Amino acid sequence: MQSKISLVNREIWKTLTRSVGWVSIIYFLGQFIAVPLEILMTSSSEEHRKYVYEESLFQFNSGIQVVLNIAIPVLLAVFLFRFLQVRSYSDFMHSLPIRRERIYHQYTLAGCVFLILPNVINAIIIFALYIPLNLADFFTIAEIFKWLGITIMFNLLIYMTGVFVAMITGLSAVQGALTYIILLLPIGLLILLGYNLPFYLYGFPDQYFMANKIESISPLVALTYLGHSPLGTVEIIIYILLIFILYGFSLWVYKRRKLEAVSQALMFPFLKPVFKYGATFCTMLLGGMYFGKMEGGTFWLIAGYLFGAILGYFVAEMVLQKSWRIVIHIKGLIKYAGVMAILVVLFQFDFTQYEKNVPYTSEIERVHFSDSYYLFSDTKSPYYLKEPENIDLVRRLHKEIVSNKNDNKMNGDPAFFAYELKNGKTLVRSYQIDKKEYAHYYKLIHESDEYKRTTNEIFKINVDQIEKITIRPVEPISKKAVIVDPVELKEMISVLKKEIDRSTYEETQNDNGPYSVIEIMQKDDKNISMVWRISYKQFEQWLSQKGLLENARVNASDISKIYIAREEDLDINFARGFSYEEVFDKMEGHPNTLKITDKNKIETILQNASSNIDGSYLVGFYYKEEGTIDIKSFTDKNIPDFVKQYFQ
Repeated sequence: MQSKISLVNREIWKTLTRSVGWVSIIYFLGQFIAVPLEILMTSSSEEHRKYVYEESLFQFNSGIQVVLNIAIPVLLAVFLFRFLQVRSYSDFMHSLPIRRERIYHQYTLAGCVFLILPNVINAIIIFALYIPLNLADFFTIAEIFKWLGITIMFNLLIYMTGVFVAMITGLSAVQGALTYIILLLPIGLLILLGYNLPFYLYGFPDQYFMANKIESISPLVALTYLGHSPLGTVEIIIYILLIFILYGFSLWVYKRRKLEAVSQALMFPFLKPVFKYGATFCTMLLGGMYFGKMEGGTFWLIAGYLFGAILGYFVAEMVLQKSWRIVIHIKGLIKYAGVMAILVVLFQFDFTQYEKNVPYTSEIERVHFSDSYYLFSDTKSPYYLKEPENIDLVRRLHKEIVSNKNDNKMNGDPAFFAYELKNGKTLVRSYQIDKKEYAHYYKLIHESDEYKRTTNEIFKINVDQIEKITIRPVEPISKKAVIVDPVELKEMISVLKKEIDRSTYEETQNDNGPYSVIEIMQKDDKNISMVWRISYKQFEQWLSQKGLLENARVNASDISKIYIAREEDLDINFARGFSYEEVFDKMEGHPNTLKITDKNKIETILQNASSNIDGSYLVGFYYKEEGTIDIKSFTDKNIPDFVKQYFQ
């Protein structure tokens, strides 16, 4: 004869299958459509197989897979542990002749089964399709096991987080929201801190900090990267350990949960201030980040912190008090403001000497110095300077930037430093400065032979490997010059190297845009691009001798007319957006516009006009080819004399 406990257990399983089994069915159908059915449709015919580029099962309908893997585990946790949020249901369950541990194990393991089964069944279907559809052309059998294991791991981790939250809250809506908050909190907090720290630690490289694979800190974010950024062994081990830790910790919390505290946002009193001030802190950082980055200045930064902190405090109180008509505890907000003020003051003293930490020349193995973090990150192997003279120049520049901290601009020119030290460590700093104030350092560094050869790829290519060189004007015109003769290719590369060697720092920083883009195609399909600067006169002469100059850049014969007008006369709201055609029409119809058709003057304008349109005079070009329009401008130092005379 079966015991009462055995009968109750069986009935619980039946009840769970009837009440939440539909979630598992939806998950199975959604995953079936996203992966096995997609494989079947795209691999069943030769015509479709041509367009299958996925090399991983995570790439098949990745968006659908991510949504399912994020939503289903939380949904399942909410419905499974609904009995903890409804008083009558809670009283009934806890009146049964079953210990809490057994209830917990039965419900939690049932959820695990409901999550794992759809994955296993779909994996079996993919196995069944593998040989008939010859899927080995796209992925290996090991990839199926990898997809199955990783998917189950993420499902269980997100699900167990939802189970843990169910133990500390008495509201289903709060359970769902708080589950996602906890899963996103680590990376969200790091991002907020990363964007706020530059306001207090001068030189803190926020972009470099954000790029150090922090996505794996949050399972939700890591899940979205699976298609192109697989998990490492360390991350997998940590995630699996977290599943077991959450399972045991949730049981420990459940056994100490008060049954009468149903329908409360948070079950344990000590969690309420943690939630309230945690929400206040996060929204404060968000407000400071937004206003500090968008508006700049101390006033807007403080305003952002105040607005964010007050908003977060009010919202947290609404959640805890379950009403928008709340009682505000001013003392708590004042205490919080006092603690934050003390932290800000402590940051100003720089106890760790973070801001003043400039390594000695003897400690530096090599250094990367550029205008942006992206020049450091966008290449597989960023350039470094190794000569002691250049390392010392970079270090001295860095030290002077630090000593002029209060004089440098928040929205100036970027300066990025990355030191590789002899002890194996890396020191990275990023600043906003006025480059003109440090031009003497920039000139010495940029004009050094090592810098020119390190930063210009043309010095690294094998001339014998070049197939052809194409020169395309930067203006919106379709002509181009192509060089394929081996002798001319070698001559051109030699001329370009000499132009780079003799170029000055001032010429590389000229506001006038380049004439053209030079594309060097090699036999190994590795293309190199560089610009033809206006200062490359010898290169221009070489092109002229070879009869290539006409097609290599825009010249006066390509332009029908040019209009020049003062920006202030045109009444254009640049902040709301505009089209080149709109600007050109306004210039053409304005009575105080200078029209140029003389070829010599057009050539002078081509050499002096800047591609930036923030100059005091706007220049409208009307090209003969299909009536194409381009807009440039004159900076104050590059205005031709005949333009000055006209507008005087």
